[in-house]
Amino acid sequence: MGALRTIFRYWLWVLLAAVVLQIAFAGFGAFDVADKLGSEGASVDEESFNDSWGLHTGFGYLIFLGAIVTFLLALAARVGRQRVLHSLGIVGLVIVQIVLAWIGSGVPVVGALHPINAFLILGAVAALTMREWRGDRVTTTATPVAPPPAT
Repeated sequence: MGALRTIFRYWLWVLLAAVVLQIAFAGFGAFDVADKLGSEGASVDEESFNDSWGLHTGFGYLIFLGAIVTFLLALAARVGRQRVLHSLGIVGLVIVQIVLAWIGSGVPVVGALHPINAFLILGAVAALTMREWRGDRVTTTATPVAPPPAT
């Protein structure tokens, strides 16, 4: 296995951890705003709201860059057509995620798709990570071949 392939494999774990962390940041943002609204009649101004969601927003753009790096590593490491396309699909899902966030702030029905798409991203990254790690284990294990029958 080449060095780029090894980097690709470990990079997938980094991206997977980043997606999980991003989901945690969304929970933090929601509960931080809820905490600020804890007292009856309380309100949150836009600056305070953005402070609560700042980690989630900023980290989301880093995940976009991470998805692009994943695709470029897949190309450079020559991981095969299916895995390259899978990586490209992850980039597409992250682009959709960003667009859903932009539109969702004005159209809540569209915004409701944002967390659903987040789990699609998580599943896609987890599936690619699993395929990459399990695939090499399967290809490196030799299957014993029975000798030909004696004639």
